[in-house]
Amino acid sequence: MTRKHTILDRSIIGYFVLLIFVLLFSSIGASLIDNPLSNVIPGYAKEMSGYGITATSASGIGAAIGVILAAIIFTLWFRPEFKGVLGLRGFWWGVLVMLPFLIADYVGAAIDLYTFGFGNVLVAFLSALSPGFTEEVAFRGLGIANYMRTIKSEKQIKHIFWLSTILFAAVHITNIFSGGSPVAGIFQVVYCVGVGAILGAVYLRTANLWVVMIAHFTLDFAGLINSYYTSTGGLSTQLIASDYVNLVVSAIGIVTALILLSPKNYPKIMDLWKEKWSL
Repeated sequence: MTRKHTILDRSIIGYFVLLIFVLLFSSIGASLIDNPLSNVIPGYAKEMSGYGITATSASGIGAAIGVILAAIIFTLWFRPEFKGVLGLRGFWWGVLVMLPFLIADYVGAAIDLYTFGFGNVLVAFLSALSPGFTEEVAFRGLGIANYMRTIKSEKQIKHIFWLSTILFAAVHITNIFSGGSPVAGIFQVVYCVGVGAILGAVYLRTANLWVVMIAHFTLDFAGLINSYYTSTGGLSTQLIASDYVNLVVSAIGIVTALILLSPKNYPKIMDLWKEKWSL
């Protein structure tokens, strides 16, 4: 008999509760690992300003470890009915369907790299781990997995897809209030709609968290590796070449996502997640 989970059995409320749960573990990981590392790795810590407050902190590999731990705890909490989303099944299929999107994004990053040159590669690598892992586990990973456990109709799939996509994009508007360019911030939000859409669609079609985490990480690493973002702490203070390329990238992401989540694929998605949850 399936256990009752008072809060998590409410699909939308559960989504937001799990989002906060993941962000908490990301913050703990950053505090315990990344902040101490910033004392020995120059440039790892970033100074962020907003609403009259300035703070310096680091977030990278520690945050990534924290959210993986959160995913493991979530899986153990629902054991034995939940098989987890950290396996390999569907990984290469997910990579394949994302290839046009990923290649287009890497082209934009390559243009910026040619324009600005290399920045601090180690810092870019470590820093990219935080959004790559944290945002996938928070906005898609656990919340969508729990949502798919609770719904009864395949028509409800599109609700969590659009909720996670729009929320993911909306959160990035905060970069404008952290000292970034308002116009560049709007470009980033549009780009994030495409990123959130394709990663959400691939996750729903594969139930594989690794494929979206690693894909997201590579996007951020490719973007952060140039000296422009090294000097600005990852903020967009002006429009650059990749911002325009990212409009095309976003369009590819949205179109690909809508194809992957066309109504004819709903039964496949439901069957996949029923298997994941032993329903």
